[in-house]
Amino acid sequence: MAESVELLAAKGIYLDTIRVKAFPFSKAVDEFAAAHEHVFVVEQNRDGQLRTLLMNENGISPAKLIPILHYDGTPITANFITSSIANQITLMNLNRKAG
Repeated sequence: MAESVELLAAKGIYLDTIRVKAFPFSKAVDEFAAAHEHVFVVEQNRDGQLRTLLMNENGISPAKLIPILHYDGTPITANFITSSIANQITLMNLNRKAG
């Protein structure tokens, strides 16, 4: 993820990040989501469990949580994350600053 943040910054896309390490979520997770219009949820899980937990347990709108899912059995790569986020930003017509 850190490498992806650097690659995206080189493309003029700047992100704030938070790493979710445990459930139940800390207050910082709610504060982060509240402070951002869009939140990319990067996970290696076909079912998108982290995103689902964020919606169900913290009441975060599904429209705010943009899934970046990788579940083909191989390790997630910086290139996958970078291209997925860049593509989502293009599709959503977001400016070059996203959260």
